[in-house]
Amino acid sequence: MVTREFNALQLQAYKYIKTRIIDGTFSYNQLYSESQIAREIGISRTPVRDAVHRLCQESLIDIVPNKGFMLHKLNQQDVAETYDIRSAIEGYCARKAALARKTQETEDLLRQLKGSLDIQQQIFEHSQDVASFAEEDQNFHRYLVLYSGNTAFIDLFNQYMYRIKKLACYSLARGNRMLETLKEHRRIYGAITSGDSKEAYEAVLFHMDAPYGVNLEIVYSSEQQKAPSR
Repeated sequence: MVTREFNALQLQAYKYIKTRIIDGTFSYNQLYSESQIAREIGISRTPVRDAVHRLCQESLIDIVPNKGFMLHKLNQQDVAETYDIRSAIEGYCARKAALARKTQETEDLLRQLKGSLDIQQQIFEHSQDVASFAEEDQNFHRYLVLYSGNTAFIDLFNQYMYRIKKLACYSLARGNRMLETLKEHRRIYGAITSGDSKEAYEAVLFHMDAPYGVNLEIVYSSEQQKAPSR
């Protein structure tokens, strides 16, 4: 995890850059300089370079040798890897919660999930704002992963949070995907509530499969648009 492996200056640079990626301050197709960022933060270039390499490993940016870095545009492999990882982790977490239905920990999780579902319903009924719904969608899944208490799962999920939200925004803007997402979340919640571990696991896999094709199509179209003509 970053906080364990980075020193203070590296972590400062990492958080500075990542925050600007997530909040939309940095733009696609724009080249960013390590030296300029170092001056903005008030530190040397070395910790910035280390942070840039970590963010590249996380597929948030692409390094342009001797020039700087640019935001990474999601490709088809990114989509496949993200959904594979989420299916494995979240499917396990939902199954675990259903198997432990009568515990206080699962009761607490269900309260969190129900609160998130209520917020999602309000957003759908009143605004259908994609960004707001995607944020609460992420909360729903984060509660599920945090429930596991598995540090490795939590760290990996956090690493993919930017991709997860980006892909959610892509799919939620299409057709009835927002309503379908809400229904799929309710299915996961219902399976855990009833203690049906098999259904909980399958509900998560269905939820991951549903937007997968849409996101592959969106990313493929983006790749075709930027591909050089022959």
